[in-house]
Amino acid sequence: MLSTSSQAFYVLATASLAGIIAIPLFLHSRKLNAIPTVGSTNSWRSALKNLRGASGFIQEGYDKYKNAPFKIPMLYNWIVVVSGTKLLDGVRVAPDDQLSAIEGANDFFKTAFTMGHRVAKEPYHLGIIKTQLSRKLPTLCPVIDNEVSVALSEMFSSQDNGRNPDWLKFGNQYAIDSIISGAKMDLFPRFMWPLVAIFLTSTENHVERAVEFLGPAIRERRKLADRACGREMVDIPDDFLQWLIENGTEDAERDITRRILFMVLVSIQTLMSAVYNLAAHPEYLVPLREEVDAVVRQDGWTKAAIDKMYKIDSFLKESYRLDGVSSLVMIRKVLKDFTFSDGRVVPKGCYIAAPSYAVHHDEEVYEKPDVFDPYRFVRLRSDEDDMKQQMVSLGSTFLPFGHGNHACPGRFAAAVIQKTILARIVSSYDLKLDENARASGKRVEFGIFMGPDPTTTVLLRMKSSA
Repeated sequence: MLSTSSQAFYVLATASLAGIIAIPLFLHSRKLNAIPTVGSTNSWRSALKNLRGASGFIQEGYDKYKNAPFKIPMLYNWIVVVSGTKLLDGVRVAPDDQLSAIEGANDFFKTAFTMGHRVAKEPYHLGIIKTQLSRKLPTLCPVIDNEVSVALSEMFSSQDNGRNPDWLKFGNQYAIDSIISGAKMDLFPRFMWPLVAIFLTSTENHVERAVEFLGPAIRERRKLADRACGREMVDIPDDFLQWLIENGTEDAERDITRRILFMVLVSIQTLMSAVYNLAAHPEYLVPLREEVDAVVRQDGWTKAAIDKMYKIDSFLKESYRLDGVSSLVMIRKVLKDFTFSDGRVVPKGCYIAAPSYAVHHDEEVYEKPDVFDPYRFVRLRSDEDDMKQQMVSLGSTFLPFGHGNHACPGRFAAAVIQKTILARIVSSYDLKLDENARASGKRVEFGIFMGPDPTTTVLLRMKSSA
């Protein structure tokens, strides 16, 4: 007899096979015929290859059809890829009820199943990130710097700094599990996602575990609020958890915790490419250190100082450009048929996206695009106040954070955090690649996601006093 789990998988696999058999019926949508296909004539086979890494097909399409739309297959759908200012502007300004960034992100990250249906349908936390978090960055900078300093010092000390290592381990594991669960769900047609999620995700277990960490803090915040209402002088924290409690629409601990888990997932830093690049090119360590030391002597570890670290900013931006975190960005789900200016149509239910990695490696856009040039964007500044060259700036040729109204709302906070981390590293530590590591780290891919090889070893030590 088959076990219950084996029987369940058999049912899922059988139903999935039925979905695969039906794929050709969908893939031959007449409305998409005017948009060229990239990949083999067997779209199903190409779709399987894309699950392992999509950048090859995307680069092929970009080389053939730059500034024009082309399509690549998913197992059960199509992604139409667009580039060039004209096409991207058309996507950028399209109304949300036609091209939805929220629904595109929900589908790719399986938000409803990895974080909860209400998080997917009522993303009020994004507004809190965009307003509260960004506005309060100047006052949060000392807090950020303290957290960074403590985290780095813990690598060289066994001293108890009051942080909960179990929460940190849980956060990393939750993020990894969520991404893997979403990728597994891509193997099944959409109508099966609710059933598949029961067997392939651990969302409720994660939420329950997270409540064990966060529940006491949430209850303590409510006690403080009650005391404040009684006109007692209390010191109420000014952080994301408090903003959720004060500005959110949910009261249950589990619901508030789900919003925190969203922040955990999206806050997993993409800084490792910059760290690997610095370790691979130690000749830039001293110039970066000199810049950091100079501005910190003048302004301390403040937002004003962080904003003046032009070389640090350029180093991070170049790492984003060269290495990337995703081969596609600006993912939109088509809710109503969308027509390009040339008359070609993308039918409802498909996706539209921009080929960030291909654009960032286009020699017509960037000089020597395959060469790591950490001061590239410093040289492009017309003056020190040139905002267009900052890593948080948006445009059709630099796309890590997206483009338009739905660009990453947390990019300003991410920039401050990452610049602080890199600045603290260069000011206090020496680093290099392990002798057996490649001079330029190997890239790994997983669907549309990419990053540096996690097996690469970076050696770090306290800065020499000499």
